Amino acid sequence: MGVIIKKRIVAALGAACALTFLASGTANAGTNSGFVETTDWDPGGRGAFGHDGDCLTVYDDQSDGYAVEIHLFRMSDYKTIAQLKTKQPALTHEYQCFGSQVPENIKVGVRVSLIKSGDKFSGFKYNLTT
Repeated sequence: MGVIIKKRIVAALGAACALTFLASGTANAGTNSGFVETTDWDPGGRGAFGHDGDCLTVYDDQSDGYAVEIHLFRMSDYKTIAQLKTKQPALTHEYQCFGSQVPENIKVGVRVSLIKSGDKFSGFKYNLTT
């Protein structure tokens, strides 16, 4: 009788594990960018990409007359997928999610730029996974 109970317990545990595995769905092992800073001598801007929700955030850290812009682009063709820009060029912050625009499991890059009258100082981070 003890062997039968042990077999039933093992079978029940195995079924529970299989059910948990099947119900969990697919997991996405995307990559967050961490902060990417502009390349001017005293970084005036920074931005980040978060793969969970495909969100961009951008900060203008200095009151220097430059706006800060972040681009999320596809590595295969460098095409911009999403972008976000500070609305005023002085100590501001913007945040937005673009989940419906960003394909899953592709390689992307992030470019953060200071922009003013055609001048640009850009920082990059490559080969992130959405």
